[in-house]
Parts: sequence; structure tokens; C-alpha cells
Amino acid sequence: MPALCRPRVLFSPSRLLAIAFVLPLLCQFLAPPAGAAAAPIALGAFIPGAPGDIAQIDNYRSRVGADPAIVMWYQDWAHGDDSRFSRNNLAAVNARGAMPLLTWEPWNYADGVEQSAYSLKAIAAGAHDAYITQWASDAAEWGKPFYLRFAHEMNGNWYPWAGGVNGNTAADYVAAWRHVVTIFRQQGATNVRWVWCANVVYAGSTALSQLYPGDAWVDWVALDGYNWGTSQEWSGWQSLASVFVASHDELARLTAKPMMLSEVSSAEAGGNKANWITQGFLTDMAKRLPRIRAIIWFNENKETDWRITSSDAAANAFSKVAASAQFKGRLP
Repeated sequence: MPALCRPRVLFSPSRLLAIAFVLPLLCQFLAPPAGAAAAPIALGAFIPGAPGDIAQIDNYRSRVGADPAIVMWYQDWAHGDDSRFSRNNLAAVNARGAMPLLTWEPWNYADGVEQSAYSLKAIAAGAHDAYITQWASDAAEWGKPFYLRFAHEMNGNWYPWAGGVNGNTAADYVAAWRHVVTIFRQQGATNVRWVWCANVVYAGSTALSQLYPGDAWVDWVALDGYNWGTSQEWSGWQSLASVFVASHDELARLTAKPMMLSEVSSAEAGGNKANWITQGFLTDMAKRLPRIRAIIWFNENKETDWRITSSDAAANAFSKVAASAQFKGRLP
């Protein structure tokens, strides 16, 4: 047989023996040292009333035993002074040593899902450019870092910026996101950290890949999710890992951007909330959600009692989490 036609032997017995000897040594060299810890996670909270009522942050600290590394609040685009850029709110959070994270919602929160004035097409076409430009200019003048979670949970159907409602498509969401970010860049607001936040995926939700604006337009990615327990007729008890792992893994395949859980909590009904906190934060987080670098606890009595203080057991469990070195991280 001519030489060119002979099958090529890629791995002779001697080569296989050499690989078997060298590979374990190479893996040992490349692996992290035994016991090496992941970077600590920044632990924050949404605290109703804060930062307008700064005492609420102090009340949180007195019960948890630690300052929140992040304070999150919500602001829509339609309520006059409450919709404008607030230097006072940012400064109040900074004064408590926390990073501000503002959830910025393009709607009138009192008017439901169908709001044509706040459709994604309207935003991308410039209908709100005067407002966005002023907000971006004020943010640039402020100059200090803060995180902006714009138009969150867009893969659901309960906000007017979601794909599939209010005349929107997933492509409209990407266009609106890029339009808003472009205005901020034009105004020099490079201190803003953009947080792209989806709800945890569920049957019927819009695919995350269709809604993602691209790494050039995003600084962090995030997920919102809850253990509803048996607080609702349609819900059942889920561990923290069960709530988040599938969505975490999908996001991890989509981008290498740092990841946070920007709304997290558990009901009391249907299980043991204290154990849910302990298992989820101190065991499952490192093992099953390794990309998470920040967490915001949703500390409100709303659809059910999501608060840390819904029971003494839950509060004590969360205090142990807050005291752990694993949750002493800070946002850049």
C-alpha cells in the first residue's frame, strides 16, 4: 500500500502510556489548591422604604447583624419627582457602605401590562429620549458607581416591556435595551453598571437567548426566583437549587458575564424556611450555583411573607449566612 494511503496511527501504545503518566500530573498542576475558596458573594437586600427612609437600612442591620453590601429599590418612569434621578438616594446608600442597585422600570406601575406609551418599539424609536437623556446626564454628573437593573423579568408576561405583550417582540427588547444604553454612553455615564435580569425560566417563558442584548451591552446578568412553597394554590415547595439551577446553567452557557440573584426569597408555608436558607446558601450555592457573585434578598411581606423576619428561626438562619465569610463580598 502506498504510504499516503496507510491509516495514520495517532496513539501508539508507547504514546498512550506516556499520556497516562503525564495527564494526572498536568491536572494536578492546573487544578486549584485543595480547599481553595471561591470569591465571596456580596449579600444585599431590597428593604421596603429604603433608601428614602434610611432608618430602614439600620433596622435591617440590627436584625441581621451585618450591613447589606447592596441596597436595591424600584423606580418607574411615570411618577414625577419619584421617577427622576435621585442623588440623595444614592448618597444615602453609599453612606451606609453599600452599593446602590436601582431597578428602573419603563412603565406607570399603576396602569397594568398593556401600556402603548411604554411599548419597546416606542422606547427604541425615541419616545422617551428626553427623560432618558436627562437621567443619564444626571447619572454621569453623579460619577460614582451604581448598578442599574433595567426592564427586568422580560422573559415573563407581567410587565409592558416583556416580549409577547403590549405589541412587543424579543427583538424589540434587544433594540430598546441597546437604545437606552447608547444614550447613557453618549452622556458619559460610564459609572453605570448594567444588570440584565430575567425571571427563572418556566414552561412558556421567552428564550433567554432571544432577549440577550449581547456582552457588549451588559455588565452583569441576573435571575429572579422564589420558593413559593404552598402559599399559592398552584405552587409547591422547592429548594433554592431547584428554583435556580436550570436557569443558572442556561445563563452560564449564554455568557461569561458575572451573575447575581437579584430577587430571592422563600415562603414559610409548606416546608422549613430556616433549613431552606441554611441548605441553599451555605451548601447548594457553592456546589450548584458557582457563578453567583451577588444576592439580593427580597425582604417584603407581599404575596406572602418573604421577609427574613417571617419567623425567628428564619431570621436566625439568615444571620448565620450573613456572618459567614462566604457572604462578605463587595460589588466593584
